Amino acid sequence: MRNRLGLLYGILVALLLTIGVWWVYFLTDQGQVNTEYRLQKLNTDRLHASFLIQADPRIAADPDHWLGKAFPQLEFRRGATGWEAHVDPEAARVIRAEAHRTSNMFLYEGLVFLALLAAGSTILVLSVRSEQRFKQARELFLAGATHELKTPLASLRLYAETLGRPGLKPDDRQRIQGRMVQDVSRLEALVDEVLAMSADDAFEQGVAVMLDLLEEAQVVAEDLRRDVAEREITINTGGAPGARIWGNRTTFSLALRNLLVNAIRHCPAPVSVSVTIEAGRHWHRISVQDDGPGIPRRLQSKIFDCFFSGCNDRDSSPGAGLGLYLVQRNVAGLGGHVELQSDEGAGSTFTMVLPARTK
Repeated sequence: MRNRLGLLYGILVALLLTIGVWWVYFLTDQGQVNTEYRLQKLNTDRLHASFLIQADPRIAADPDHWLGKAFPQLEFRRGATGWEAHVDPEAARVIRAEAHRTSNMFLYEGLVFLALLAAGSTILVLSVRSEQRFKQARELFLAGATHELKTPLASLRLYAETLGRPGLKPDDRQRIQGRMVQDVSRLEALVDEVLAMSADDAFEQGVAVMLDLLEEAQVVAEDLRRDVAEREITINTGGAPGARIWGNRTTFSLALRNLLVNAIRHCPAPVSVSVTIEAGRHWHRISVQDDGPGIPRRLQSKIFDCFFSGCNDRDSSPGAGLGLYLVQRNVAGLGGHVELQSDEGAGSTFTMVLPARTK
């Protein structure tokens, strides 16, 4: 459907431009024809006047008196054989000057007409592309929301299956129930965010507050530690306290959580991930470093593309290719950007660079 629309609008733009070019050519050609006609008329008047001078002795005696009013653009000069009619050079110059002005007028009007056609066609095409991007963005947003909801749902399913096992100790049952309540609360928060963003704009940020990066990172890391408590995973947080930004808490949390989940997913056990905060005057840096297999250079330019997944055979839970795309989008929403430093076989470091805020 998109290809058909693109072809249709391409044909429309080509047709409009063709009409504009033809219009300029037609008017310019008509101006030249009119100039040639007027110059030819002067030459015809000269021949007519010459014939009258030769045919009538009275006119031959005083051609200015008899023909001056009828042929104001001619000059009568006495030659070797008598009076001769000549085209006034000034009259020919005036005709050519008028033709030049008319030609320029047609050209400028044509260029303006073409510019208006091009501008209108561009606006039309951009409107269609904007609508297509909006639809695609809406689809990607829904896919991203689904991606974010899968983790707590999978956790709830695992806990529910565990509760159904016979002989489960009361302490374990109580612990699992507590985690299920936490996952349900997390789901409720995510659903609220999705509904709020959907109601306004899929890419509009929520309520902005002052965020302490170290505190927020510790909250995200602690929440993720509870989800992976039974696995050999270590998440360390550290860095400069007091580094603050202005933004939406959920947006930042989802970006950092996605980076951590991405590192855990692609690192073989035992997993060790470090979150480091570096405070700066204008920009703060939040780095997530892992000791995994690293990312080949040929894939580093694609790793943030939507639905691109660089999973290999060692990955036990391949992703949908949305995590890093969402990281980049959320960080951009906070006014920053993401940097990647990785060498194959030497781990990866993803760094969120965010604008500093002091008050």
